[in-house]
Amino acid sequence: MGNIYLIGFMGAGKSVVGRRLSARLGRPFCDTDELVVEKAGLPIPEIFSRLGEAAFRLLEAEAVREVAGKDGLVVALGGGAPLREENWGLIRKSGVTVYLKEAPEVLFARLSGDAGRPLLSGTEGEARLRRIKVLLEAREPRYLEADLVISCRGRPPEEIAAEIEERLRGCKGLR
Repeated sequence: MGNIYLIGFMGAGKSVVGRRLSARLGRPFCDTDELVVEKAGLPIPEIFSRLGEAAFRLLEAEAVREVAGKDGLVVALGGGAPLREENWGLIRKSGVTVYLKEAPEVLFARLSGDAGRPLLSGTEGEARLRRIKVLLEAREPRYLEADLVISCRGRPPEEIAAEIEERLRGCKGLR
């Protein structure tokens, strides 16, 4: 099976669920956003403000190449990582993809007051919810190409991780 890649919008729970899933499966966990921060030596909002989104996406692609060259990981991908064709190709070749699908209203509640999200900066209240809906609508066609789509519905991370484990064992011969 290779790696297990968790994809989805910011705030969907990819990192939290990924850590739980990695513990359940006894696989190492990796978060591409953490790799980008490590490589750049800057937090993501500063990468965006100092270097721009294009530089962030290049660092993100480097992180995706790095994890795709490994095997047996549970990987939380940044919300925009699957949109880049080069990344998507590497992800699809090196593992299975799991989309953590969450409602815009739940994402909004989780992301309210979170200043560390450059793509939402300068938005609050209804404007932030509209921005989330617009970004999600643009990204979801790619997310829906995942091998598994998990409807999260605000459920606890452990429950979602258990569902992923069960469904992977059933359909892909998880090792």
